[in-house]
Amino acid sequence: MLYKHTTHLKPSLTSDPRWLMEILRENKGCDVRKRPRGKRAGIRNRLRARAHRAPIPSILLANVQSLHNKFDDLRARIKFQRDIRDYNLLCFTESWLNAAVPNHAIQLAEFFSVHRMDRMADSGKSRGSEVCVMVNNSWCNNANVAILAHSCSTNLELLALKFRPFYLPREFTSVIINTVYIPPQANMDTALCEFHEALTKFQAQHRDAALIVVGDFNSTNLKRAVPNLYQHREVSRWTDQTVAALQDALDDADWDMFRHSTDDVSEFTEAVVRFIGKLVDDTIPRTTIKKFPNQKPWVDKTICEALNSCTAAYNMRIISGNMDEYKSAAYSAQGGEAGGEAGGEAGGEAGEAALREETRDKVPAEWL
Repeated sequence: MLYKHTTHLKPSLTSDPRWLMEILRENKGCDVRKRPRGKRAGIRNRLRARAHRAPIPSILLANVQSLHNKFDDLRARIKFQRDIRDYNLLCFTESWLNAAVPNHAIQLAEFFSVHRMDRMADSGKSRGSEVCVMVNNSWCNNANVAILAHSCSTNLELLALKFRPFYLPREFTSVIINTVYIPPQANMDTALCEFHEALTKFQAQHRDAALIVVGDFNSTNLKRAVPNLYQHREVSRWTDQTVAALQDALDDADWDMFRHSTDDVSEFTEAVVRFIGKLVDDTIPRTTIKKFPNQKPWVDKTICEALNSCTAAYNMRIISGNMDEYKSAAYSAQGGEAGGEAGGEAGGEAGEAALREETRDKVPAEWL
């Protein structure tokens, strides 16, 4: 048998003008934008991707003090800010609405349904208060929303809604949102009794529901009514460094770009406000604070730092066996620096006395 050796050459491809620019990969320097590879990571981006399928609904809570003069701002934020537009619930206290204002007049967008609890004639109020909740229809349509309770009195305003959203974890059968407002001049004991009675009823009737309480409680101590619940607060951390960084960003901004982009004053103002808000969100860090009902109001940052240092000194004492550092941190946490230096029982008594005097100035008189 005769074998013939042949050399296989790779065929050369010549570009065809009819081919797509993405296939030829000749889009360098052209207007065709390359698609970025990969995707952004992080819990925030994952929640944005599934905005209406989150295990717990996203809620925007605000004490607006009259909703009439904030319609334009809220509509603009819903239209141009994705985070505001994708909120599942918008809860407003002190909306100052009454029966003369129809729902279509306060509807911020066509995909938000309005549920409200207006001021009643027998509430004893001539102005103020009222609770309003707006539901994103992409999260839960209006047919799956039920009103469990609504109350408007001089001591408590409560609007309880039960939702059966499109997406819900199998651990929950429904979501119950309690929007509460307790006025500053209300009788706190009466308000807490009414709130505890309503909350206990919901917990007994809907055992497998996710129970969420939002609202403005003013100076009410919720420990007696709901001792097993705690609060989440997201705050901005304004420091000298972040303020300086924000000032540098504002100084480096090209403001003439906004001035030349449009001749309409409203569009110019809207663009500048959105740009400043974007700079603040990118520059100022935000943190979530968890506040428990049994946390005393006078427990500030300095006391928390002293307690943490005491805990760290105790852990070091277990390792090293040195008691002096732990005693010094413990007396300092109690407010007795002199006692910490002196040591012994006399120092501890001095620290306790100093703590009592410092606490007496911060604690309300009715708590003593």
